[in-house]
Amino acid sequence: MKKTDLRQQAEAKLSQRKKSPATETNTLRLIHELEVHQIELEMQNEELLQAKAELEATLSQYAELYAFASLGYFTLTRDGTIRRANITGAKMMGVGLSELINRRFALFISPEARLTFSTFLDKVFTSGSKQICEVAVQQAGSAPLWVQIEAIVDYSNGQDELCYAMVDDITSRKARE
Repeated sequence: MKKTDLRQQAEAKLSQRKKSPATETNTLRLIHELEVHQIELEMQNEELLQAKAELEATLSQYAELYAFASLGYFTLTRDGTIRRANITGAKMMGVGLSELINRRFALFISPEARLTFSTFLDKVFTSGSKQICEVAVQQAGSAPLWVQIEAIVDYSNGQDELCYAMVDDITSRKARE
């Protein structure tokens, strides 16, 4: 039997049923319930749209704070590959932001300090606590830039393969020392 034939037969049976006052009352009650549910869904949808707009505004504000912070921020993998960085971090490394992504952080560390950085990074991932180290960053054509790196792994979301590093320029302090 075709779907259209079945539909026509079902509609014919429905029209043959006697409409009692109780059936009409039930039908009106069901229609009312459906209308109430529809209004509830529309209200929930409006709330969700407003929450989405607020979330997007907050995310935009966070992204701007991250990008233009006075400290360098980096997201590093266990092997030191840079997954994310901010503009200040790129300036500290002496390259453009796009040149940092997917490169190893150690490439920007002075050769004398690479072992220190490697040990530090290993300790970050194995200790489970914040670690700090000081190393010299080698910028092309300029004197080394001394930086202090504070890094920690964020275990709260199961991301134990990434660490978050904050890099601060301590060159003037090192010069005084």
